Amino acid sequence: MDHSSLEDHLRASVIPRFQHLLGTIQSLEPYGSGLINDTYKLSILRAGTNEEKEDVVSFILQRINHQVFTRPVKVMSNVERVTKHLAEKIRKRGGDVQRETLTLIPTTESSCSTSKEHEYFVVDDQGNHWRMYTFISGATAYPIGKGIYCLRIRDGKTTINIFREAGAAFCQFQLDLADLPPPRLHETIPGFGDSAVRFDQFQAALSRDLHGRAKDCQPEIQFCLDREQESYILPKLLQDGKIPERITHYDTKIDNVLIDDATGKGLCVIDLDTVMPGLAIYDFGDCVRTATALAAEDEMDLTKVGFSMEIFEWVAEGYLSIAKQFLTELEMDHLVLVARMVTFTMGLRFLADHLNGDVYYKTTRDNHNLDRARSQLKMVAEMEGNEEEMNTIIRHLRG
Repeated sequence: MDHSSLEDHLRASVIPRFQHLLGTIQSLEPYGSGLINDTYKLSILRAGTNEEKEDVVSFILQRINHQVFTRPVKVMSNVERVTKHLAEKIRKRGGDVQRETLTLIPTTESSCSTSKEHEYFVVDDQGNHWRMYTFISGATAYPIGKGIYCLRIRDGKTTINIFREAGAAFCQFQLDLADLPPPRLHETIPGFGDSAVRFDQFQAALSRDLHGRAKDCQPEIQFCLDREQESYILPKLLQDGKIPERITHYDTKIDNVLIDDATGKGLCVIDLDTVMPGLAIYDFGDCVRTATALAAEDEMDLTKVGFSMEIFEWVAEGYLSIAKQFLTELEMDHLVLVARMVTFTMGLRFLADHLNGDVYYKTTRDNHNLDRARSQLKMVAEMEGNEEEMNTIIRHLRG
């Protein structure tokens, strides 16, 4: 469906099924750089009352990719519960609920039915699941890989560090959800962050070697096999109850935190589709993995691939400023390991997909997933070489 036909479809069959949208559609345009869901910014022109002028109210309209999220109803159940709980926490501490968490727009179906199944999403005639959020203005999601270390705002009078702010925001998100009442959130993608599961999947791909590719990546395969035992450490601690299960975001890229344009502070954590039960410190590890990379995830020249110790310290400083309030000592003891293991696990996933014939991650060239795997494994090697210094930083920040 081309953009014009899709826009007609949305205007006629999807947008009218959401509440609070009185007015005239001013614009509907693709928005953001996400690779999974289809996202649009919807602007509604509303007539003023009395002497008020017309104003424009904006929303985010998203189609959930049900090929990735095969349980969209469970995804939306999690998102609804999480955002409502966060709103109550923010309200109690005097924050701005409309800006500090995502706000779902209810559907017209929910206003005329006692069923909650479709309260915050609609299903179109093609089986697509659509949801809508209020648009958070005056805030920016800064993409990684742009060489941004810190930013100056307010005419240069205030310096902020987006890495420190992101680390703190992700951990505050976890702290706010620590007392989410039962029932347990759905596992929308079972085993998503489990390094033992991912290693088993890699071994299965290696044993099948469906496309005869293993012979051309023996150094990478051996690198992974040599680290098999480490893959089981964190899942075993979780399984044995030595580390508690907590609510985890599972996609803690820097650009999943909105930074307030006026204050420079981490404002709102977004992209909640992978929020589910798991290992809380995974979020620290994934933030480190994505933030500290000195090159693109698919960089072919490994001499450019590296790990920034400076950014690691910034992320750790932000994260631990909140983590010390609720994480256990054993969880914090494993922060360096989890940073390495999340990076290693992504390397496993890319390498397994290469061996399987590139069936999960999109590729645009030969050996694209192998290049991605090599980049992640190079970062793992650098983290191993810097383990002592990383542990020293964590010990200092823990006080």
